[in-house]
Amino acid sequence: MRTSLVIGILLAYAAVAYASQTTSVAAHGPLPPSAWQASPATTPAHLPIPPPRGTFYCQPPSCGYAVNASTAFESEVADDLPESMAGWTIGEVTLYVTEWGSTEWVEPAGVVIRFYDERCPPPLEPAIVCSLAWSELTTSLECMDPPVRIVYAATAALPTPVTISTDMSLGAYIVTDWPGQPYAGLTLTEPDELHGCGELYWDNETHGAPRWTPLSTVTEIAADLAYCLGEVGTGLQNEVSWGRIKCLFR
Repeated sequence: MRTSLVIGILLAYAAVAYASQTTSVAAHGPLPPSAWQASPATTPAHLPIPPPRGTFYCQPPSCGYAVNASTAFESEVADDLPESMAGWTIGEVTLYVTEWGSTEWVEPAGVVIRFYDERCPPPLEPAIVCSLAWSELTTSLECMDPPVRIVYAATAALPTPVTISTDMSLGAYIVTDWPGQPYAGLTLTEPDELHGCGELYWDNETHGAPRWTPLSTVTEIAADLAYCLGEVGTGLQNEVSWGRIKCLFR
């Protein structure tokens, strides 16, 4: 069963490798590829997205690569935080959200960010869980190439600053409130652009990837999660509703 699963996902990957094909992404059914390559004709190999203002660490995004990470797929990704930043206190996390299979952007309900107390792979249970409504994120359009991809940068101001420990991982997924397309996920770094102790880990019940599975085990693509860490208050909106933003420490 694992062999057929990998073959199926790789075939889907190949089917959308180029945006110039005549068949749309939507025609491939309810299981879009877990990671796919950008069209070299429309998107540079490495998208020159500047880091958000006030960041002090960034794993740069590539517009052409994303992974399923949403409530629609019951999936989450996790990546290690750099050991060199142990002791730093962060107030913001920027993720890069990708949607595909639609000609227009549909605003997600929100994002969930989790911090785990171990690295590579993290433990099953998070130490900190932060749920944020999309309307309370600072967002900006980074890449527009529908229906293959639309990418937004989304900066979350954490309601409680988090101090990084020596062994720590960052997990995240997108909350959607619609069935089917557009599909949502998180943007990756360039393939083989790895930071820290290894590639990101994936938890995707829809595609049968148990928690935690290295991404390359399923897709043959090794990459990290694209994210940026910022200091307190670099992108905080004027008002933050504690009724809609929740951060739980365990």
